[in-house]
Amino acid sequence: MNDELRQLRIKMKMTQEELAERLDVSRQTVAKWENGESTPDITKCTQLADVLDVEIEDVASMFLPKNMGSFRKNRGKYIFGKCVINHNRIAIPDEAMNIFGMKEGDELLLVGDIKQGMALIPISHVEEFIAQLENTPILEVDKYE
Repeated sequence: MNDELRQLRIKMKMTQEELAERLDVSRQTVAKWENGESTPDITKCTQLADVLDVEIEDVASMFLPKNMGSFRKNRGKYIFGKCVINHNRIAIPDEAMNIFGMKEGDELLLVGDIKQGMALIPISHVEEFIAQLENTPILEVDKYE
């Protein structure tokens, strides 16, 4: 049962039907989210945050397994929504640009780890990033061919 979602909806004085209309989903979909039978995709989570006037972290934490409840406590962590690669380009959401003080034309370094994912680092922070890497002990060495 997702009581947090139901309570937020009620706090906003909305019925399931009204929330469904605002999100362009069926009332049954909202009911399934509230009953814990299904989970909204990231795009709907972003819309839920807007409609319910909360942060995306708050919405995401409603749908994470309970043993991952610390997500909400980690302020400064963000989920900005889906990004799409188009002709080898990624559009960074305006909210992310604002929060991280980025502007059009800024240069970013893309780094990656097969097991942990990718990250973008402002070129102005690369030396600091490399220094942190040099001071980080290597716990496990894998060879990828």
